[in-house]
Amino acid sequence: MATKMSFIQSVKAQFSTKSLVLIPIAVGVNLVGGTLCSTLKLPLFLDMIGTIVVACLSGPWVAALCGLLTNVFLALVANPVNLPYALVSVLCGLTVGYMVRAGLFKKIWGAVLVWLAVTLVNAVSASLVTVFVFGGATGVNGTSLLTAALVAAMQNIIVSVFSSSILENLVDKGIAVLIAYFIVKKVPQRFLSQYAADSMGEAVSGEIADDEDDDDEDDEDDLDDLPALETGAEAASGPVPSGVRDDR
Repeated sequence: MATKMSFIQSVKAQFSTKSLVLIPIAVGVNLVGGTLCSTLKLPLFLDMIGTIVVACLSGPWVAALCGLLTNVFLALVANPVNLPYALVSVLCGLTVGYMVRAGLFKKIWGAVLVWLAVTLVNAVSASLVTVFVFGGATGVNGTSLLTAALVAAMQNIIVSVFSSSILENLVDKGIAVLIAYFIVKKVPQRFLSQYAADSMGEAVSGEIADDEDDDDEDDEDDLDDLPALETGAEAASGPVPSGVRDDR
């Protein structure tokens, strides 16, 4: 029960005022990229840049909500086909968020791992939706043409859909992660809560403990200096005459 409550508290803590302000901004960024690619029939999506940035600034569950809302609005303003892929966006938001929490977005090599992981998660989950919901193709972007060519060549719809999806996502998520990485690098460190800690404040506690240890060390140093100070005071006052009695 305690573990469950800790998880619930962790999720609730991510939805701060800052997060509530960031969500519509991130969703708007996603909608611009997604609508543009859908309108131009590009073999890309570019609908995860905002989600990745939110994953860094607020946490995995805020990123998941951002991904969900993105697909809901894309279904309304661009194409209803986007709605079943909302689950894909949720999974990608969680994947990025927890990898960011693990500190894998601090360096460029970690960002590469995030790129590969989210590419794989998206390709697998999106392929399942494409095959079992739409029969193998949606016609939303140029990927459907590649899928049709692969089906003709390999005669296996599942492998063909996955192959075209992995190729598309390697490019699409690579662009999204790269843009988000440089955006996050420009954000002041105090706003990057997921770099240092989870929302339960473990890193903050660690910093407090470190400060306490430093204070203890300073106190010990002060105590070590006391005998030297006393010795110096005695030397300055000189020897006490033997005939003088201490009446204290």
